[in-house]
Amino acid sequence: MEIIFVGTGSGRTSLKRFHSTFCFRDKNRNILIDVGDGISKALLTQNIEFNSITDIIISHYHSDHFAGLPSLLTQMIIENRKTPLKIYTHKDLLIPLENFLHTSSIFLDKLKFMVEVIGFDFTNRTIVTESFKFSARQNSHITNKHNIELENVHFISSSFLFQLEGKNIVYTSDIGSYDDLFLFHDAIADVFITEATHIPLARIEAAITILNPKQVILTHIDDETEIGNWFAKLPDEKKRKISIAEDGMRV
Repeated sequence: MEIIFVGTGSGRTSLKRFHSTFCFRDKNRNILIDVGDGISKALLTQNIEFNSITDIIISHYHSDHFAGLPSLLTQMIIENRKTPLKIYTHKDLLIPLENFLHTSSIFLDKLKFMVEVIGFDFTNRTIVTESFKFSARQNSHITNKHNIELENVHFISSSFLFQLEGKNIVYTSDIGSYDDLFLFHDAIADVFITEATHIPLARIEAAITILNPKQVILTHIDDETEIGNWFAKLPDEKKRKISIAEDGMRV
């Protein structure tokens, strides 16, 4: 299995990077992690067919991670998709997802292909296939800072531990604090994928020293981040294990 970084940008729309999305690919499945604004064009750029996507896992509902879902489903409709699709989101976000799609005039029970929407939680491991499983834990990226009280509005953002082919792959998604980098400290990460916009790079470096993952990939990169200068100053032993993701990068 390989990881394809379809988009590596931040929430700021960029001419250099698509919004943050990556895909687990093997001969049988293409599992897409997040579907932000522009996802359909981003997939075309990487020569990934819309109808080849078998599963979608959504970390949170900010537009750079979620807003492309109606567009992607529309492309699947246009391409006359017949095969089933599974969408995974937190169980408390099922109704907002349904409402969002309805507002976009997409009604899952009216499509010509089956869409199964599956709610995960923060206590149980979710089984996608026999060889691909994931656990989710809430991070502090989204909080009710404005004391908003609306029905079916939940402030949920997930980090993930993906387990596949004997490997542990941690994905922070967007986070809100240094402590969020340690949500899966109890697992030895073969690959640690972390965002690099909402957390200072020096704090990421400190966490890497403590967690000691085998490989680190930085994504969700803002054009204005001085990430190249930061990387150049790292000691050689850290440079050997850290990669700065670019759109199209394959691992």
